Amino acid sequence: MIFLYLVTLLIAPQLWVEPFVGIRVDLIVYPTWLIILGMKGRLNDFFNFQTIDYFIIGYIVWTLLSVIVNDSNSFTNNLVSDYIKWFVLYRLVFLSADNIEGVQKAVSRMVFLVFVIVLEGIQHKLDPMGLGWAGQPLGWVDQSVIDAGGTGRTQWINIFDGPGVFCVMYTLALPFVIQYFDKQYTLGKKLVSVISLLPLLIAIWYTGSRGGFLAALSVFGGYILFRTASKLKLSLTKLIMIGVLCFSVLLAAPSYLTQVKDENNSAQHRVDMWMEGIEMVQQNPLFGIGRGNYALYTGTLIAHNSSIQNMGELGFPGLFFWIGMFYVAFRYLYFFSTTTADQNHGSLAKAMALCLIGYLVSSMFVTLEYETQFFLLGLTAIFGKSLKVEYKFGARDFYIIASICLGWYAVLRIFTSLYY
Repeated sequence: MIFLYLVTLLIAPQLWVEPFVGIRVDLIVYPTWLIILGMKGRLNDFFNFQTIDYFIIGYIVWTLLSVIVNDSNSFTNNLVSDYIKWFVLYRLVFLSADNIEGVQKAVSRMVFLVFVIVLEGIQHKLDPMGLGWAGQPLGWVDQSVIDAGGTGRTQWINIFDGPGVFCVMYTLALPFVIQYFDKQYTLGKKLVSVISLLPLLIAIWYTGSRGGFLAALSVFGGYILFRTASKLKLSLTKLIMIGVLCFSVLLAAPSYLTQVKDENNSAQHRVDMWMEGIEMVQQNPLFGIGRGNYALYTGTLIAHNSSIQNMGELGFPGLFFWIGMFYVAFRYLYFFSTTTADQNHGSLAKAMALCLIGYLVSSMFVTLEYETQFFLLGLTAIFGKSLKVEYKFGARDFYIIASICLGWYAVLRIFTSLYY
């Protein structure tokens, strides 16, 4: 069922392939999924929660409270129902994959489908008419690129209907391709990874996404850290070397991917929206302005940054729960990768951590309040379940998350004040 779900998410035939166009696949996939798990007896554990589940539940509850306290609209109601559905998705993924081998199978299926779209993206960019498989045109690009003889940026459909969010699909697969560079894997698997990496990087490049470019860079940088650091312990020399490498890549990248100001004010508009988010949480630190009200407040755009979107619409508690989900996920992966005796399982845990890192970096440039987040967290929760010693959330963890929230707010205040 995970494969079928991923087909509807990534390939999305219900939006462009006859005779599937118009079918409400969620009304088919979810009930069927529940029935199958029920027949296997796995639904008995549906309410057997662990730490990360309580953060997700807390996030949804706070979303509901923000809706009650603030004004709501039709978009708000859709978001609330979506979050409830995505929590169900999270649990279904968790119960279906069930163990580390199941996670590997789910990841392999995801990577396979992503590479189908890699072919689509490359063909789309090279198409004389600039049309993709689903008839979608190339996306907006800076005028300087057009003047230099370039073309638009690739994009897809469904939740990936823009260059920035489209690139997220590619960067989700990237860590699971480069994980086979680890020393325990055979030469054959390494060669397959090298061969696969080239078209994937080309597809990422064709999206022309700043966030995607930085997400890919963060994945590679994180992989080098994991490979060179003993048990994830870092040294100053290694950090400097990686910093120099990343800086060199940034220097080699075209200006439209790295500049923080441009003639079309694309980057500036994002910062404007970030400043609006800061204003929202200052007005109501507890509940924000309410889920789904960001664009109504600004009169134009949403935040194009998931953490700021959550902070502005849900207040500091909402941001706390959102950051807490990822914090606990990383704790699961860290403890698993440093305690497992199986090198392949440890490699998979590190790749999952890199996947989440890439997702978070991308979320700083586009708002990624999508089901992809809950799919990834569902797989990550399995690592938590598989720990030899159960992870227990304590006061220290609480203060760390709270400090991250306040520190992030302070960084945003400083950045936006210095930007202009």
